[in-house]
Amino acid sequence: MSDKHLPTTQHAVQIREFGEPEVMTYQDGVAMPALKDNQVLIQVAYAGINPVDYKTRQGKGWGADAIQKNNFDKGEPAILGFDVAGTVVKSNSDKFTIGDDVAALSFDGSCYAEYVAVDADLLAKVPQAVTLEQAGALPCIGQTALQFVEFADIKDGEHVVINAPAGGVGHLAIQFLLKKVASDTIKVTLICSPEKYAKLDKLIDKSKLEGWIDYTKDQDFPDLQADVLMDLVGDDAGVRALSTLKSGGRVKVLPTIWVDKLKDAGSNKNLSVDGYAVKPNGEDMAKVLQDVADGTLILQIQQTYPLSEVVTAHRELEKGDTFGKIVLKAS
Repeated sequence: MSDKHLPTTQHAVQIREFGEPEVMTYQDGVAMPALKDNQVLIQVAYAGINPVDYKTRQGKGWGADAIQKNNFDKGEPAILGFDVAGTVVKSNSDKFTIGDDVAALSFDGSCYAEYVAVDADLLAKVPQAVTLEQAGALPCIGQTALQFVEFADIKDGEHVVINAPAGGVGHLAIQFLLKKVASDTIKVTLICSPEKYAKLDKLIDKSKLEGWIDYTKDQDFPDLQADVLMDLVGDDAGVRALSTLKSGGRVKVLPTIWVDKLKDAGSNKNLSVDGYAVKPNGEDMAKVLQDVADGTLILQIQQTYPLSEVVTAHRELEKGDTFGKIVLKAS
């Protein structure tokens, strides 16, 4: 598609201040993105939403810091969204051509729009067996789950406890962990609600689990003498889960903001606590897309909203009880 066939403006979701979901407005007449070297212009089909999106919208974390510096301080609005799947309509890369269906995790944001410019290094082509809706749901959670399980560096025979195994990252991470159960004789115990535990039948063979802890009950968690806690919640829920670990155990936490709190809480046990932040790249994007194409990774999409209903979608995600992923349909 040549430039003359591209629109001169687009619809996008903009914010001009941090705050509640209502700070996001769906607008037309928004400028089209400019394309730099080694970037492609994507006509967005779907954009996934993640907890980092609403934290950024609230003014928290590195994403908000970047928006303040690059947009608000200059009196300009910003567009949220790190997950994208769609079709290449213009390319400054020799790796991707017009018409390619692609997906990416891009920390430059701006994916809540009809068009977005993305660095080619972050992109992967979407296999035919994967829908663009699936591809749009996958970038952040897929790459995070894959990298987080590798980061946990679980050894043969170790016992791993994971909390929130039914959320966006969790429902994929638990599948990667169960593959390790089959090959490396590790043991896995889950922390989740009875409702989520029931739903996990769709994703894993629960008979392969070591056990399950119902966090909705008041009693203390059992001392499992576990080796590793993969904490996908942090805060007080993360602190509560420390009781499952042996002295000298390892804690791997997403997001990294909870590292100090967990270090303090676990100081009597001599725990090592490390936070993790995903490193977006095209290779891992391709890997998780292929896993979905092969059927070895099951992606759960809870609901898809039109881009214009982004406020409702954020409210739903902020409830904190999603099973799988919420996605925005851009076109």
